[in-house]
Amino acid sequence: MPRLPKKAASTSYPNYVDGGFGLPVFRGPHAQQDAQLAAFFFDADSQQLTALCNQYLNFPTNGHTKYLPLLPKVVVLFADMLVASRDERDSQVGRFAQAEVSFWIPTVALRSVGGVFMPDHLAWFVPQLFVDESNSIATGREVYGFNKQAAHFEKPKSIRHPAFAVDVVGIKHFAPQATGQRERLLEVRRVGDAPLDERPPTWQSWDDAQTEVLPQLLKTVAADSKNKLVEITTMLITNQMRLVFLKQFRDVADTRLACYQAVVEAPLSLLQFQQGGSLSGDYVLHVNPLESHPIAHTLGLRLEHDEQRASIGLWMKLDFLLGAGTEIWKAT
Repeated sequence: MPRLPKKAASTSYPNYVDGGFGLPVFRGPHAQQDAQLAAFFFDADSQQLTALCNQYLNFPTNGHTKYLPLLPKVVVLFADMLVASRDERDSQVGRFAQAEVSFWIPTVALRSVGGVFMPDHLAWFVPQLFVDESNSIATGREVYGFNKQAAHFEKPKSIRHPAFAVDVVGIKHFAPQATGQRERLLEVRRVGDAPLDERPPTWQSWDDAQTEVLPQLLKTVAADSKNKLVEITTMLITNQMRLVFLKQFRDVADTRLACYQAVVEAPLSLLQFQQGGSLSGDYVLHVNPLESHPIAHTLGLRLEHDEQRASIGLWMKLDFLLGAGTEIWKAT
């Protein structure tokens, strides 16, 4: 009989039952190795981003938490990497190749001081994430609360020229007889005639990346707000960031209710920075309207004819670690 791990001294939770069939839902922390990332910043409607934060992070807690969007921006992130567990047992299982496309919203977490909410810390809210590896979907949803869904990707040949596309099982128009099928959800493509940049990478360290990205990001902020945002925007791109999610599971007896619901934060830490740089040329996001995946409306993306040009584009190669989470609020 396998030896059971000891229970955490600070809780009365039972041990998690591992069935031993197939591959495990990995115990954390979770290392993302040889990650190749491309990130694009797109303009979004502040009111819609606020409504999204309210829906997932503020209203469920009845005022116990308050997260507000920091900037009218949504980051679309493409990642291709190897995922492994740092747990002493699961680290012996192996690694999984995984590609994903996700949407990131920078938020300010407020804390009540004498009945007044004051800025406390920053957190990236990730309301939607598409991935091509099934074990990652199970681990992300069950452990942290990532809203992960399965997808198929057209991957770039080089992360320095990161055009990509996302296909999902979706429905264009809801109807009782409609059948879900593979649909193109979005694509990011390079436009214009500018030559591809084949120069050596310009960033050899995380400090190099911050030095170049921060001024670009601040260009998108109103002049009278820049002084207030310089410090907190710098904090957003330090070598440790926090992610925030709504983790929940439907009740089995009444599926309109959640048998578990919590606002969860988890740290994302840089392990090793290899190289990176700004993308050359212009990149455009095109979103196909699907009633099953209304991402343009949900994220408040400012599209014209279903498209928007990125204000900032960058690529990186690095390793990072997703650490143990914390329940900021839990329904009782």
